[in-house]
Amino acid sequence: MPLRLRHYEGRFPNRRKQTLFYFSLFPPEKMPMRAVVLCLHGIGDHCRRNVKLYERLCREGFGVITYDLLNHGVSDLDQHKTRAHVGDFQYLVDDTNDFITFAKRSIYTDALRYWRKHYGRDGTDPFSRPELPLIIAGTSFGSLVGLHTVLAGEHTFAAAVWGSPTVGVTWNPLLWAESKLAKPLAAIMPTAKVVPAVQHDLLCRDPKFLRRFKADPLTSMDMMTTRTGHESLQAMIQLQEDKRVTDPNSAFCAVPTLFLAGSADGISDQQAAIKFFGTMGNFDKEFKLFDGLFHMVYEEPEKEDVFRYLASGCTAGFPLKRVSKI
Repeated sequence: MPLRLRHYEGRFPNRRKQTLFYFSLFPPEKMPMRAVVLCLHGIGDHCRRNVKLYERLCREGFGVITYDLLNHGVSDLDQHKTRAHVGDFQYLVDDTNDFITFAKRSIYTDALRYWRKHYGRDGTDPFSRPELPLIIAGTSFGSLVGLHTVLAGEHTFAAAVWGSPTVGVTWNPLLWAESKLAKPLAAIMPTAKVVPAVQHDLLCRDPKFLRRFKADPLTSMDMMTTRTGHESLQAMIQLQEDKRVTDPNSAFCAVPTLFLAGSADGISDQQAAIKFFGTMGNFDKEFKLFDGLFHMVYEEPEKEDVFRYLASGCTAGFPLKRVSKI
């Protein structure tokens, strides 16, 4: 019998007074829960495309909160009015922190009401507002936003999961030369689409998924704007140079971290991701490589294997938070 999941969606304001769309799914009210997962989508994608993944997480006892990044899905466009455009990478990090604050203040009020009332030894305390652990998860470009969100330190995360992580590049003479041209081009022509687009057939090996993705009016596979390319590259460089990433005593390295990637990913720089993983000072970290899978590991024909691996790690680390019988 299918679970009757609880669904919340709407809009929230960021600190720059723009309006962004959010979507959330939670298990049935009386079902024991483990944690809440914040999911961040990739560039050119949108949050509601991954509902199947959210449903699977809910069946395992996780609530899910997610939102459309600025210039994505049905969230507001900035002054450039260009879909999938990144005018300032820091804005995406700020928006993610704003969304978490909003979710804790608004979504949790109803989604965790029953759990809060009955959780713990004293469920009669009207001022008790316990929270479930918060896991941050990002796919592709969403992993880059997520890693910077952890570094921002505005919220506490119990774990992190990065799918098909886009966190770095392997430098060569051509890429180095292009990077030197990127900054002036991004300043002069920020929305010019000159950066080569991702090859559609490298996303996934499932032709049905590719057709759905291409037909989805809320996805974008256009060439990347100069500003987006520049901002993304700078975010990767900042990540690689941040001392907290390698410091085992930092708050960043205290977060248990799981990387999930396909060995045949032709979009993300796999070697750069593995190198970044190796430099991380985290004691609790794992890089799981799925043989033969393309970029979108949650959509590949072997997606059940990916989800089972994800679920086994998360359920082991986060036991069910059962309500007290009062």
